Amino acid sequence: MNTLSLRKRLLLAAALILITFLGLAGFALDRAFISSAEVSLKNQLRTQTFALLSVLEVNAEGEIILPAQLPEARLLVPNSGLYAVIVDHKNNASWQSPSSIGIDLKDLEKEIQGSESFYRDGSSLDSPFRYSFSISWETEDNNEFEFTLVLIEASKHFAAFVDEHRGKIILWLGMVGAFLLFMQLLALNWSLSPLRKVTNELDLIEKAKQDRIQGRYPREIEQLSQRINQFIGTERKNMTRYRNTLGDLAHSLKTPLAVLRGISDSGKQVDSEELGQYVGRMSDIVEYQLQRAAASRVSLIGVRVNLSTIHNRVRDSLNKVYADKNIDCESNGFEDIHFYGDESDLYEILGNLMDNAYKWAKNQVRVHGYKLPESDEHPGGIRLVIEDDGPGINAEMKSRVLQRGVRADQRTEGQGIGLAVCMEIAERYDGTIDINDSDLGGARLEISLRSAVGS
Repeated sequence: MNTLSLRKRLLLAAALILITFLGLAGFALDRAFISSAEVSLKNQLRTQTFALLSVLEVNAEGEIILPAQLPEARLLVPNSGLYAVIVDHKNNASWQSPSSIGIDLKDLEKEIQGSESFYRDGSSLDSPFRYSFSISWETEDNNEFEFTLVLIEASKHFAAFVDEHRGKIILWLGMVGAFLLFMQLLALNWSLSPLRKVTNELDLIEKAKQDRIQGRYPREIEQLSQRINQFIGTERKNMTRYRNTLGDLAHSLKTPLAVLRGISDSGKQVDSEELGQYVGRMSDIVEYQLQRAAASRVSLIGVRVNLSTIHNRVRDSLNKVYADKNIDCESNGFEDIHFYGDESDLYEILGNLMDNAYKWAKNQVRVHGYKLPESDEHPGGIRLVIEDDGPGINAEMKSRVLQRGVRADQRTEGQGIGLAVCMEIAERYDGTIDINDSDLGGARLEISLRSAVGS
């Protein structure tokens, strides 16, 4: 199932937000303009009302008299859309403008004296507007007559005016929307350019034209590119290790297999003891290579491992293996220390280093654990210190015992791969192994491990 690209998602979201915003802005502007236009029309009708009142006269019988030439020319033109009516105190139309002849004016009522009202007869823009103004007129003989002057604006001018303004609003908001969408597209392309760049680099890596991501990227992508580079480097190291392991296994088995084949082809009686030696040798070779391959696995996602639990299990096992030596193992600093990485790696390191300490110690082994603080460059980790009171390691051998197959004492049983395996594991966790002299009289091995990525 195809999904929208990140660029299309952002562009669609921006377009929807922009359309919603411009729609709401257009609605608000339209409402504001209509309200402003209605206020303007009200003021216009009020002015026309006062103009009529300025030429209006009332005789002693209360008859309203207006001149033939009215201040507003539209009141003289039939069906002009502007009508004037005077309603007396009995709600009867005592006077109508010439423009209202033949037009049925309904719902005409006298307003309260001194009041005015303005409203629209209906909800559409074509509905007529009414402005009413009620007054009390005193004649020269001190007679008062109350009446209401009603002006009705029923022309299509208001609706046409609003429609014209709406067209302008739509045009301008459309132009603004198109401009903002274009600017948003430019900003989006600029913002997503690092993603396109890192994608192009990944394509080059797939085509073997470069071996890692080399560009500089924003902080959010920089972390991703670093993780990808770590992953690429780790996979290449693993591939190299597995390839080397298979090659070493084939090369190491070549000689004993050739000997066994020679014995088989000779037709002589096979010496079971000699045969057992070669079979044992082959078993050791396979076990060694499997151990090497297992130690080469790298986990980029760290699992929270309790250091105290691993240490206690290793210590209890070694106390049983070396029970005849009655080793006193002093352990400190393991409470509440956790390591984020592969549990098997931690077992391998503690098992090898503590086994060496027990093997060489006379009576005492000391194991300490420490936390490594976190920083911007490093995610934190642990430091282990293993000491014994054995003969120690001379200066010449300190630089060699970490190499595969090198043993401090050739007379001691072993293959010389324990410290080399620990070194390989430490390197994968950006760690180090230091060999010094202990104040107990033997060797002091200090190993630092950084937590795995993703912890």
